[in-house]
Amino acid sequence: MSTEDLAVVFLPGTHLSPASFAEVPVPSRHEAVSVAWMEQERPCTLAAAARSAVNAAGQERCVLVGHSTGAAIAATAAFAFPQQVRGLVLLDSGPDMRGHTSIDSMLSELAEPVPDEVLLRHARRNVPDGSPQEWIDQMVEYARSVGGAPAAEVLTDQAATDLRDHGTLPDLPVEVFHGGLDPKRSPDDAAAWRDVFPRAHVVVDESVGHTPQLEAPTAVGAALQRLLQRLSA
Repeated sequence: MSTEDLAVVFLPGTHLSPASFAEVPVPSRHEAVSVAWMEQERPCTLAAAARSAVNAAGQERCVLVGHSTGAAIAATAAFAFPQQVRGLVLLDSGPDMRGHTSIDSMLSELAEPVPDEVLLRHARRNVPDGSPQEWIDQMVEYARSVGGAPAAEVLTDQAATDLRDHGTLPDLPVEVFHGGLDPKRSPDDAAAWRDVFPRAHVVVDESVGHTPQLEAPTAVGAALQRLLQRLSA
């Protein structure tokens, strides 16, 4: 398969700006776009964001790179639009949220208006201690701009979803990259993607936390490159 005409669509996690993918390298022959799904969708659901992801490609075929909730959106799109979605890169997520360590507390804290101290605490859990303050500030600013309501909507939807219920896509190439320092999602969540995508190749990097596109953008770019190589093989 020629991959020359595949668009690369980035899907950030909840309360993460599309700009969080800015440093991830993309081969020059591929058009890349980041989707601001939290700003666009009302109600904010996995299915609605999945449609936005495919529409953002501007052409029939694409690969989706999803982080956290963005990974659940990417997986949802793979089932809903199998002719368009040709491969996935899934970062720090899982097919369900049973192993998520903070979803209940997050949902209880997202009633409007969300205090800055809550947004700050959520942002700090996204990256390891000692990460640049700029990352934290940008996450808080973006979360403040989009508000708590869309986050509560999509997280409630995600918490009620087990993507295993959709069945499996046995032929879809999938790269899973997971941070071993992630306090929210475990390597078991990463491995569980194989229940949905049996061809998933899983890499756990013990030096990375919950947000690899900020912490290790080159490693995310390498996962994307592996996926494109698999598609062209």
